[in-house]
Amino acid sequence: MSGREFPAYAIAGVSALVVRDGRVLLVKRGGQPGAGLWALPGGAVEAGEGVAEAASRELFEETGLSAPVLGVAGVADIIVRENGGVRFHYVLVAVVFDSSRLSGELRPGGDAVDVGWFDAAEVTGRGDVARSTRMIVGEVLRSGVRYVPIFG
Repeated sequence: MSGREFPAYAIAGVSALVVRDGRVLLVKRGGQPGAGLWALPGGAVEAGEGVAEAASRELFEETGLSAPVLGVAGVADIIVRENGGVRFHYVLVAVVFDSSRLSGELRPGGDAVDVGWFDAAEVTGRGDVARSTRMIVGEVLRSGVRYVPIFG
C-alpha cells in the first residue's frame, strides 16, 4: 500500500484547472486512484506546501507547463470505497491558472502517461474522464471560470 490507500484521514489534494479557448488541459493518469482516466493535472499537497504552490508544482510535473495562479474555483470530495472501507479519500481544491500566460513545452510527466487539450463540453460526456474532473468542468460550463483568491 502507498500510505494513501485506506487512510485514517482525508488527504489534501489539488487540481490544476487550465482553460484556453473553450478547451481544458487534461492528463491521463498512470497511477491510482483513476489509473487510465483523463483528469485535471494534480495530486497531493506535500507537507509545508501551500495550495497554490502544490497546484503549480503538479501542473509543471504532469504537463511541462507553468502559468500564474488566479485563485480557487471550488472544492470536491473524492471518496473511493472498497470492501466496506475507504480506499482513497481526497479533499481536492481546484486551482485556476491564467491560460493567457502559459509557458513551457507540453509533455506528460510525473504519473501522467499522456496530456492533451479537450473541448470542455466533450469532457463532461466522456466515460474515460474522472468523475471529479467531469464535475469541475461541468460547473465551469454552467457558470464560467470563476475563482476566489488564495490567502496565505
